[in-house]
Amino acid sequence: MNVVRLLKHLFAASVLLSSASLALAQTFPDRPIKLVLPFPPGSATDGVSRFIADELRKSLGQTFVIDNRTGADGIIAAQAVKAAPPDGYTLMVSTNSAHGSNPALYNTLPYDPEKDFEPVAGVIKIPQMLVVRKDFPSNDVDSFIKLAKERGAAGKPLSLGTGNTSSRIAAELLKTAGSLELTIAPYRGMPQVMTDLVGGQIDFTFSDPFAAAGFINGGQVKALGVTDATRVQLLPSIPTMTEAGYQNVALVSFVAVFAPAKTDPAIVKRLNAEINKIIASPQGKEYIQKMGATPMELSPDQLRSFVSSEIKRYGQLISAAGIPKK
Repeated sequence: MNVVRLLKHLFAASVLLSSASLALAQTFPDRPIKLVLPFPPGSATDGVSRFIADELRKSLGQTFVIDNRTGADGIIAAQAVKAAPPDGYTLMVSTNSAHGSNPALYNTLPYDPEKDFEPVAGVIKIPQMLVVRKDFPSNDVDSFIKLAKERGAAGKPLSLGTGNTSSRIAAELLKTAGSLELTIAPYRGMPQVMTDLVGGQIDFTFSDPFAAAGFINGGQVKALGVTDATRVQLLPSIPTMTEAGYQNVALVSFVAVFAPAKTDPAIVKRLNAEINKIIASPQGKEYIQKMGATPMELSPDQLRSFVSSEIKRYGQLISAAGIPKK
């Protein structure tokens, strides 16, 4: 009898908690929400975040504030969100840097990409592009590789600018596949990389289509290859690296939304529904296609599994690229 009574009390308590959670989600949000980003304005992460923020403002009736916490491969932004109250009012628009490759790049991390965050929603997948300055004496991947080898043998290796982890890994994969020597200059984000590439301070980079498309269409730089299995609809004339004969130079980045661990599941569920609705809408699909990206509509559980698999995948890519831990 005591056991039956205890079970009844536990059931009643669970119903109360569930009701409280539902009520909280229904009133959420009642004040502005901060979106913490690991990359600067002008990046693909920033661009799609501002689009999502504006659409969420319309559907939820609250302001969404963009907070660019750049540097350290997303570690600074991840720490800020990890330390925030788990109330749904501080979210991280993260990428495969903070939630994919960092465990394989760093001996120690001040956060756990799986344990310290609640997956909220996927946003986009986006490839990298091999981009050279406009006066670079190569118009395809084969001639680029040939020149890179000649420059390396002469003791004057090509200079590469990297604006994020994906850019660096793609370059290292090409370096390994082509047996190249390169001089690598790290930047805090792709906008500055593209500025220096246009200015001739560096020879090439791997950039996402969002950051590079305007410069490519304006004739300020040239794109030679795409690191996806298919060509980018935004720039359909540019072949894939597989088409160019370098199938191992394959890398597609992702952008997704995360909350601090222990955020109320009802709030997570509501945010997931709103974000999925945005990226599946006609205007969402059009915006994402213009970025050179594809929508990544996922449930929180699907995103959790995806992150786990991406951590393993990036570990393999980083090992294949021969990048040492920091």
